[in-house]
Amino acid sequence: MADQHDAGEAWRALGQQLAALRKAAGHTQHSLAPRVLSGRSTIANTEIGRQRPGRTFWERCDVVLCANGALVAAYERTVAMQQRYQRERSSAAFAASVLAEVSTATVSGTQANPDGETVMVTAVVGRRDVQIPVSRRALLQAASSGLVSSLTSESATARAKNVDPALVDHFTALRSVLVESDNRIGAAAILPTARQQLGHIADYRRAARGDLRNALLCTEARWAEFAGWLSDDLGDRDRGDWWLAQALVMAQEAGDAEFTAYVFARMAQRAVDAADQDRVLGLAHAAERASSIRSQVRAFAAVQRAHGHAVDGDSAAFQAAIEDAQRLANSADAGNGGLGSFCTSPYVSAQEGDGWLRLGRPQAAARCFDQALTEWPESYRRERGRYLARAAAAHIATGEPQQAALAALAALELARLTSSARIQREVIAVDRQLAKFPTEPGAKQLHDALTAS
Repeated sequence: MADQHDAGEAWRALGQQLAALRKAAGHTQHSLAPRVLSGRSTIANTEIGRQRPGRTFWERCDVVLCANGALVAAYERTVAMQQRYQRERSSAAFAASVLAEVSTATVSGTQANPDGETVMVTAVVGRRDVQIPVSRRALLQAASSGLVSSLTSESATARAKNVDPALVDHFTALRSVLVESDNRIGAAAILPTARQQLGHIADYRRAARGDLRNALLCTEARWAEFAGWLSDDLGDRDRGDWWLAQALVMAQEAGDAEFTAYVFARMAQRAVDAADQDRVLGLAHAAERASSIRSQVRAFAAVQRAHGHAVDGDSAAFQAAIEDAQRLANSADAGNGGLGSFCTSPYVSAQEGDGWLRLGRPQAAARCFDQALTEWPESYRRERGRYLARAAAAHIATGEPQQAALAALAALELARLTSSARIQREVIAVDRQLAKFPTEPGAKQLHDALTAS
């Protein structure tokens, strides 16, 4: 059975295979990069398993290095292992989310299946038994995290006969306050409060009926997505997966097409940096099919479509999708707050920089990042830190180590202020790339600052 360590080792082994074939063919990382339409840093990071490019990259490497399909075959095996691990990991969360929707459910027992890999979890709903197949590993994960045991308790709040409709506005306003606080003080201080409030919303939702229940379910979906965002920023991707899956189920159950589109776009956003990069375009198209009426949500979905094309190495389609996103972000009904309000022209420019960096065009990427950061709103300072770190990576690729070090130092300060693990990780990656410039004052200053932190 796959686990996270095995999947990580498989990516590192694939990178080592690439390095061996590259050297046998007489290529340096610098000479191979333009031949496979990539950057030198992409080759370097892939060879040590830190970066996981999509199938198109491996197909190009196969051709250039005359590997006769060996790299593509190894890539497919590695992706299959990663996806198998992710399916096993998520089955506990899926089972728990199904059971959690039934407020009177209790887990009464389990029964082994003949395959030996799964058990049937029996939930008693009123007087009726409901059975759900769950892998043994998933059941252990659910039990260890308290997901199953929590289903047997009954909240006093949920037994209340009356639910005040004003609670919907209350929880909406409270979430807005916490979002702003997150931008200022970071996820570590906010996540415990968000999880506590999610419990309260769920209690009221279980007690409510009709339109009020639906409104509370929509509110709960937005809080669940927020909890996923906070978890991601703290480096807990597994919990981020779980919360985002919860948000999607709730939004679809409530018939909230607007938020369904947004969550699909968020899933595409996360898939860009995961092993399942082949899903980016599919999830982006799912977001666009959900037919949001908000320009900025549609712009956010177009950005993810652009990233899907960048993963596939299609620069023309990437540019066209970015232009769609910019047009939507600048449209007349954009900029009026609410869902997707962060997706402004500077945000799209920063995303364009990400895409050009992935496509091996670091000069174009550096221009986009510098433009975006010039116009970046003060209220989104944590995101500013992330794009400062990415601008630093672009400047390294263009041979500007001092400018890269200055950008990374500014990013590190924002990582410290907001306790962001995501920014910290990206700055560490920049520091490793700057190691090849040992006499550069800025490079030494960044390394010392990271050591001290």
